[in-house]
Amino acid sequence: MHGVLDRYPWTSHLTCGDTGSELYDLAMRRSEAYGWYSTGGWTYKYEGWGEARIVQDPGRWADCLAGGDWTQDGQVRELAWMSADIPDDVREPRLPVLHVARLLSDAMNRLGRVRFTGLHAVLPLHELVGDASDDLEAMRKWFALADPSASVPVSVTAATGPAGWGKETAVRDAVRERLGDLADVDVAGGRLDLSGMADVDGEHGYNKGRERGVLRFACRAPEWSPDVAVWLVEVVGDALRAVGCAEQVVVTASLASRPDARR
Repeated sequence: MHGVLDRYPWTSHLTCGDTGSELYDLAMRRSEAYGWYSTGGWTYKYEGWGEARIVQDPGRWADCLAGGDWTQDGQVRELAWMSADIPDDVREPRLPVLHVARLLSDAMNRLGRVRFTGLHAVLPLHELVGDASDDLEAMRKWFALADPSASVPVSVTAATGPAGWGKETAVRDAVRERLGDLADVDVAGGRLDLSGMADVDGEHGYNKGRERGVLRFACRAPEWSPDVAVWLVEVVGDALRAVGCAEQVVVTASLASRPDARR
């Protein structure tokens, strides 16, 4: 999750538990409050643990690591990230993008005032099986309750590598089909617009220089929020899988820059 954090002064007392990460501790507290990490889950033995552990039931995934950049300089930062482990025996139509984003969003908003500007997700599409159309349709119906006159410009990208070459139109049409009449999307020309994303590299970051093999789309959504960003990311991921890009991809959804905006 990317954005600007204005941290509350009274949160300075927060300290890390055994995990060594304030964000991880906050996310786990929120997960427990949602009932997503409890003894009512299921057991899974991961080789690195050495013993079976109880993990959360919804979506059947296990949190692994979490962190973030909370530098107080008013600049867009990669505020929070979390990785999730998908057990070998679990293959479902959807990845736990919504679960993770909800935990991170709640944790950041507990820390301070957040101006959310973008989301990126590394999606192992090859690990999915089944049809997610019903779930995506349910999400579409939820966002249909937004103000019908509202329209927010969003930049969407998908770093697919060679698997996505020449498939811009096919992916766009698949995305349009899944979004219905709620959001417009078209192949974007010109330079890569990642104005809502922090300029970060590495395992958990999205490198702005990865222009080669990146599909770019200009989109207008009915509103802007972490949930909308998740919806767009999941829709693009599902569309990519439908057109034969069933591999690991990086998908972003971020607030598009405006012509009159100061950079």
